[in-house]
Amino acid sequence: MAELHTSFSGPLKKVPQVDQVIDKYITQSRGNYDEALVTDDRWEVFYQLSDMRTGLLGWYDFPKNAQVLELGCEFGALTGMLCDKAAHVTVVEHSMFRAHTTVKRWQDRDNLDVYVGSMFDIPFRRKFDVIVMVDSFAGLGNGSPEHTPYVEYMRFLQDFLAPQGKVLIAIDNRLGLKFFCGARDPYSGEPFGELGGGTGRGCLFSKKELESILREAGFTYRKFYYPLPDFRIPQLIFTDDYLPKRDISDNFVPYDHEPDTRVLSELRLYPDIIDNGMFPMMANSFLVECAMQEDFSQVIGATLATDRAPAYNIATCIMKDGSVVKRPLTAAAKQGIRELDENMRMLRERGIETVPFELRDGGFVMKRMELPTLSEWLTQRTPEDGELVMQVLNRLWAAILQSSPPAFDEDNFLLPQYPAADWGVILKKAYINMVPENIFIDGSRLIFFNQGLTRENCPAKYQMFLAVYESADALEQIMPVKEIAKSFGIEALWDIMAMEEQSFVSERRRYDVYHMFYNWADMDPTDMMKNRQLLKIMGGDGMRAGNSD
Repeated sequence: MAELHTSFSGPLKKVPQVDQVIDKYITQSRGNYDEALVTDDRWEVFYQLSDMRTGLLGWYDFPKNAQVLELGCEFGALTGMLCDKAAHVTVVEHSMFRAHTTVKRWQDRDNLDVYVGSMFDIPFRRKFDVIVMVDSFAGLGNGSPEHTPYVEYMRFLQDFLAPQGKVLIAIDNRLGLKFFCGARDPYSGEPFGELGGGTGRGCLFSKKELESILREAGFTYRKFYYPLPDFRIPQLIFTDDYLPKRDISDNFVPYDHEPDTRVLSELRLYPDIIDNGMFPMMANSFLVECAMQEDFSQVIGATLATDRAPAYNIATCIMKDGSVVKRPLTAAAKQGIRELDENMRMLRERGIETVPFELRDGGFVMKRMELPTLSEWLTQRTPEDGELVMQVLNRLWAAILQSSPPAFDEDNFLLPQYPAADWGVILKKAYINMVPENIFIDGSRLIFFNQGLTRENCPAKYQMFLAVYESADALEQIMPVKEIAKSFGIEALWDIMAMEEQSFVSERRRYDVYHMFYNWADMDPTDMMKNRQLLKIMGGDGMRAGNSD
C-alpha cells in the first residue's frame, strides 16, 4: 500500500473549500470521477480529477525499473500514471491535506511513498532516474524574475540525480501565443499574462530565459517539447525535430476556462507563426528534459487520445528512428493496445495489406511509411481526376467487404431502429477506422494502419459512409458527394448514418463526462470581437486624452 510520511511536515495551513470538495470526491468515488466531472463545473475539480492530464507524461519512455521523484503532486493527477510507468515513485508535497488525499487516491499502489514537506528538509539517500516538476518550477522564486533562486534549486537537485538521470519541467511560456491573445496569467490572473511586466506567486520564462537558467545550473543537455494546447491538457507533443505543419486546426482543441479577456483564438495565428519559424519561441507551454548526459527520450512527437474511455487513452508516438509507436497512457489502456494488435492481425489474415507492425515492450510498433495518406492524396486531386478517384474508392469498398465474414441480416445493429432501410451486406466485425486518414496509398495499393476501433454486426455501407463522410470536403472539390454516395448505395441512408456516427463519436469522446472542457474550448468569437472593440475604444480615448494636453 502507498505510505504517507509526515516527519518533515511544516505548520498546517487552512484548507481551501474547493480542496475539501476534491478530497470528498476522491474519498467517495473510489477511482471513478465521472459523476463529479459531469456535475461540478469548476476548473479546479476538472484539473485534479480528469484522465486528460495523463497525456503530459504517459507517452514518455521512462527507463526500466525507474526511480521517480515527483515534486509537488497536488492531488496526484499524474501520480498513479507514474506508478504504472516506474519501479517506484517518491512524492514530495508541501500540503499535508493534499498529500493525505493523494495517498487515499492511490492507496493500492505498493510502489508509492508520499512525503510531506520540502526537499531541503528530507535527507533522501537514494538517487532518482527521473525528477518530475509539473507546474512547480515557476514558483521557486516566489514570483521573482531573477534567475538566481531557480539556478540554485536546479543545482541542488543534481545531488539527487542518478548519473544518467533527468529532470522534466512543465511550465507555461512567458511569450506563449495564448497570452498575446489575451489569456490570463495562471498566477496573477492578469490578462495577457506577464507581457505587461507583472507577476504573481509564480514567474514564467521564455525559451531563451529557461535555456540560460538551466545552462547556468549545469544542465549541459536540454530537449524542449512543445505540448499543445498547453501542458495542463495536452493533445499534441512537438519538438524541434518534429515541428507542426501550417494547418493544425483539425488536430487539437484550444481551450480557456477564463475566456473573458480573450481577444483572439490561437488557431487564427498559428499558420503565420509556423510559416515564420516562430513556433518554438511562441508555443504556449514547454516540457523540458534536462540532463547531464546526452541521453534523451527517443520520442520526437506525439498525438494524445486522452478524452476516450480509459481502455483507449493511447499515445501515438513518432520516434527518432522513423517508427511509430502506440503506447498506453495508463494501465487500463493496455487493453486498447491488445485490441489494436488483434485487429491488425485479423485484417492481415484476411488478405488486407497493412503497415508492418509488432508488439514490443508494451507498445504497438509500426513502420513509418514515406507515403501520402489517402486523405492527403484526395486533397491534391482535381475534377479531371474523377474517374481515378472512383477507382480508388471502389478498391476501398472491395477491401471493406473483404475485411470480415458476413453476418446474418437480422443481426444488423441498426435494424431495430430502421427496419425498412436497404442495409446490404452486414459484417460480423466492421473496422470503422478504414477511412482515408488511416490508409496509405501507393499507386494501386491501399495500405491500412490504426485499425483499433470496431463495431459488431455492422453494415458494410456504414463503413463506406464513414470513408466518404470524413473526406466530404476534399471529395466535393472533385465531384458531387451525392453522386459518390449514390454509387455506393448510401445516399438514402446518409442522414440515418450521420446521426448514428454523431451519437457514436459523442459516446467515444465522452462528451457527457468532459462537457466542461468542450465548453471551455467553445470560445465565443463575438465576445472576443467585443473585447477587441473595447481595446480600440480605450486606445482611442487614450490618444484623444494625449492630444488634449
